[in-house]
Amino acid sequence: MHVTDNRSMSVLFLLFSLPAFLLFFSCEKDPGAPIVRQGTAMNTYVGVSIYDSGTDRGIANAWIDSAFAEIKRVEGMATDYSDTSQVGRINALAGLDSVQTSPELIALVRLGLHYGKMSNGAFDIAIKPLVKVWDFLGATPHVPSKEEIQAKLPLIDDHLVSIAGDKVYLPRRGMGIDLGAYGKGYAIDRAVQLLRRAGYKELIVDIGGKLGIYWEGTQMLDSTAADVSIRHPRRSGEYLGSFRMGTGAVSTSGDYERFFIENGIRYHHLLDPTTGYSMRGIVSVTLVTPDATWADALSTIVFLLGRDKGMELIKKSPGVDGMIVYESADTLALDFTAGFRRRFVMAESHD
Repeated sequence: MHVTDNRSMSVLFLLFSLPAFLLFFSCEKDPGAPIVRQGTAMNTYVGVSIYDSGTDRGIANAWIDSAFAEIKRVEGMATDYSDTSQVGRINALAGLDSVQTSPELIALVRLGLHYGKMSNGAFDIAIKPLVKVWDFLGATPHVPSKEEIQAKLPLIDDHLVSIAGDKVYLPRRGMGIDLGAYGKGYAIDRAVQLLRRAGYKELIVDIGGKLGIYWEGTQMLDSTAADVSIRHPRRSGEYLGSFRMGTGAVSTSGDYERFFIENGIRYHHLLDPTTGYSMRGIVSVTLVTPDATWADALSTIVFLLGRDKGMELIKKSPGVDGMIVYESADTLALDFTAGFRRRFVMAESHD
């Protein structure tokens, strides 16, 4: 992020998503600020930064502690990598029993079902069995056999997810839900809301390169509060370009986040629930939206819908702008919304 200040000094942060960073922002501010804390949660990098001038550092650090605690709380509730989380217990008891959960988790599951409906099934929170068989986070990921994938497909159907009161039930043994496609965004929104209630007016919360920005008096692409650079999906250490924004959220979904290459073919974690294989046709999607939950989910939905249907959805979604990167012959091509095109500056090194 770049903030203009006559007393400025340059501060640089690299935002990481697993082994490879997706976004980068730079910031100029009073040498006494910002107050920046870094850590890990949700299997990735977490950064919380407060830029308010004249801030008491001790008090600010205490509130940042609270923001980290909130992110960890969301993770503890919604992660599917633990049998003790609410989602983990739902998955462990699939086909056996329903699980009583919190109203917050019920709302998150309902939100995921809504995303599935609006995408005509391209987005499916019941994707967990496929995620497990591909094991992109494992030490030696590889292409599962056709038989392994086919065996999981009958379990991938969010229409089977049953909600009754405060209980969630998955009727088939082996089913599982995965809220990871919008869980990080939700945790960002919760942390941003907490810091805003504490009175802070200039802040950023980053989880794995997904950003929630609050800068009082600014609006998304109509502001110069933040300079955000998007990494080049095929050239390590290079960027496609950058854009400026203010209060809002940014999310990138790409085929270079979690992937491996086998027999010259790139396989990535954005799986088509109808085929069981990595979705083809798009390299990455970058979106800016009013809140991080929506940015996180929508960037995934657009990727799974494909270039034409995805861009159609972006254009009809209020308050959303962004771009789709796709392969054309031997190079990369970009589709923009009108608002994003006006703000995006292509890097000189991009073809």
